[in-house]
Amino acid sequence: MKELISGKSKALVLIAITYAFAKFQGGFASWFLFYSCLVFLAYEVLAFSLMFTGLEVEREIDRSRLQEGEDVIVTVRLKRRIWFPLGWNMVIEPLPERLAGVYEPHRQLVFPWFKRSVEFRYVIPGLPRGYYHLEACVISGGDFFGFIERRRTFPLSNDLLVYPRYRELNSWSLGDGNFSGTIHVSHRYSDDVAAVRGVRDYQRGDRMSQIHWRASARGTGLKTKEFEHQAMNQVVFFLDVEKEHYQNKPFQLFETAVKLTASQTAYANRNQYHYGLVYKQKDRVAIPPACSPTHFFRVFDQLARVMPEGTDSFVRILRREALEQPPGVTLTVITACLDKELVDLLTRLSHRGRRVQLLYVHDDPLLSLDEKQALRLLASGRVTCKAVPMSDVEEWKRIGGA
Repeated sequence: MKELISGKSKALVLIAITYAFAKFQGGFASWFLFYSCLVFLAYEVLAFSLMFTGLEVEREIDRSRLQEGEDVIVTVRLKRRIWFPLGWNMVIEPLPERLAGVYEPHRQLVFPWFKRSVEFRYVIPGLPRGYYHLEACVISGGDFFGFIERRRTFPLSNDLLVYPRYRELNSWSLGDGNFSGTIHVSHRYSDDVAAVRGVRDYQRGDRMSQIHWRASARGTGLKTKEFEHQAMNQVVFFLDVEKEHYQNKPFQLFETAVKLTASQTAYANRNQYHYGLVYKQKDRVAIPPACSPTHFFRVFDQLARVMPEGTDSFVRILRREALEQPPGVTLTVITACLDKELVDLLTRLSHRGRRVQLLYVHDDPLLSLDEKQALRLLASGRVTCKAVPMSDVEEWKRIGGA
């Protein structure tokens, strides 16, 4: 409304001046100038009224799932149902809060003229890991002469999920080393046909010799023999997201913990291990062990969203969640805090027959004496532990294996 009053006042002053000039001066030229200004006033009123009438704004992103460091291309379209020669539009694309301090909001000046559809693209480069929500688009518009200007916010919604980058691990032994990280199968079955106790649905990685052809011929899909004796590699990752553990430390330290978890997840998925994920930020996230393409993306979706904002004690969460895991599952703990309470808990779990693995991420190149003593104490308690420096990527190639 302020824009309309301001535009009206300017136009009315112009009309009043030309009318006074025509009244006192007279003649064809002065009256022609006055009537021309009336036409100009009519255009201004129509331009103001039709500025956003029938305007539709669309936003598209080239992909909603991408990996850390990749670019995303955003396409914005302005469509009008009413044909009218307008002056200009300034399109402002606000950025999510996490990106506001990194990049400037995109601003695009377009001149629609007689076009009913205008389209432009821009790039958001090098997205860091996380979940992003692109919200409303702000559009300003004005006439050719600069008398009027209006602004409107159009509600839009687009989601982006940026997965963490991970590194290929050369080897990784689970727990006490009974299952070597160099084995590329998830199950060991007895091939004795007398030990067959049933059939189940076929899973990727099952050998052809294990397919039960008679049951498969019934038309319900491929079936695999299930034997009496089988061993399975299962691991559950416990990611430390407690806020206090990452305060006054580099932000990349938590990113290192997430990338390390993602690298282990990718290794387990590649070798057909069953893997799960547990952490508690605001809500509890507990994904039970499984192995499938859908399960892989389910875990990575959580690794993309997680942030070090947990308020509950990580030790209490680990103590409670570890009791819910079945025997034989390797408990892999990824943390940046090596305190006495955590060391005592992991040692007790190991003494109860649980296979426990600790990955300690730290920002200092050298460990302190207290940290070395804690790791030695864990090793004496049969806890497989590994210190992973934030800056030394070469240490990632062999995690938990000799």
